[in-house]
Amino acid sequence: MKKQIAIRDVALAAGVSTATVSRYLNGKFQSMGENTRLRIEKVIKSMDYKPNDVARSLRSTKSNTIAVILSDILNPYSIAILQGIEEACAEFGYTIFVCNSKESPLKESEFVEMMMAKRVDGFVINTTGGNDELIVNLAAEIPVVLVGRKISKNGKTVNSVSIDNFQGVALAVDHLLEKRCNSLILLSPPTNRISPRIERVGAFLALTSQANLDNIKSDVHIIEKIQIDRVAEVLSDIFEKKNSADSLGIIATNGILSLAVLKAVKQLNRTIPADFLFIGFDDTEWSSVTNPSLTVISQPTYQIGAFAAKKLITSLLQNNENIDLESLELPVQLIARDSTIN
Repeated sequence: MKKQIAIRDVALAAGVSTATVSRYLNGKFQSMGENTRLRIEKVIKSMDYKPNDVARSLRSTKSNTIAVILSDILNPYSIAILQGIEEACAEFGYTIFVCNSKESPLKESEFVEMMMAKRVDGFVINTTGGNDELIVNLAAEIPVVLVGRKISKNGKTVNSVSIDNFQGVALAVDHLLEKRCNSLILLSPPTNRISPRIERVGAFLALTSQANLDNIKSDVHIIEKIQIDRVAEVLSDIFEKKNSADSLGIIATNGILSLAVLKAVKQLNRTIPADFLFIGFDDTEWSSVTNPSLTVISQPTYQIGAFAAKKLITSLLQNNENIDLESLELPVQLIARDSTIN
């Protein structure tokens, strides 16, 4: 008796996953390259594979599960977003698979493939910035909502929920100017195609280049690795170049960098706000209890996660039809504390 060819046999021969073969069989070619599609087609013909209609129908059944891929699950920002996602999903009877890509585009793409194999109904992704084409193609096949970070590829965008980064930087800059700072510094990790970093650096450059700020010094320092010693080196260089007439204000563009600055300041035996005024992004649990307490741009992180999950579930309930693409930007607020009292 001739052996029954199974989908896993086709996948093995084509050098792809069973999930990729399944998507091919269901005519969902958007998330695979042309070479992959042709290779699967050739294997199916050569093996005379006949798809099992029952198995195919099972793969189209809703699973009431959602994949959440976060770029750094240990970041307090991610934890707050995850809480919003989980509670919103639970409200509608959805469970979640949580994946931590650790800022690795390779891990992110592997998780996409793995979660597709588990037949999740949709994705919420805080992207690494290294898989734009993959995610755009994925969103053409299955509902996807991005959190915190946006992407656009070849004119195509994906639903997203983030914050108004220009507003956040503007609040920080205005606050430091009100405190009579005449020298402003922005500290940021490498932008690396990560939209909030790009937008915050761009906003700072745009705001500080305005004609009415001609008498204000400004600079951006990109810190390749957020390590205490490296941050201390950058701060030491800033202090060396600072003259006695400078009233210095520094903005850090995320919570992890903010904490590194506070630790580096102690290492250098400097003090805030005596040596400079300081504003961070993210109102983390420790922001109000540090010495000094930290002035922050507070992001509605829980709401970002909850809004993203509800947007995704709305799309699922409407079978991904008649859903307008939307890049929702939530407002932020400045919470003034001791680090900007002069």
